[in-house]
Amino acid sequence: MDDTGWMILMGIGGAVLWLVIHQRYRRWKAGKLADKMLEDVIKGKDAFRR
Repeated sequence: MDDTGWMILMGIGGAVLWLVIHQRYRRWKAGKLADKMLEDVIKGKDAFRR
């Protein structure tokens, strides 16, 4: 395989890796936000009852 093939493979691999990391980060961030909202609801400080 020549250099161009390796460059294409590296580009695709990097994009896939970035997508996986980005998705995991977003899921983790959403989980933290949901935990905080749940804590606020338990304490009675939720924004929905105002």
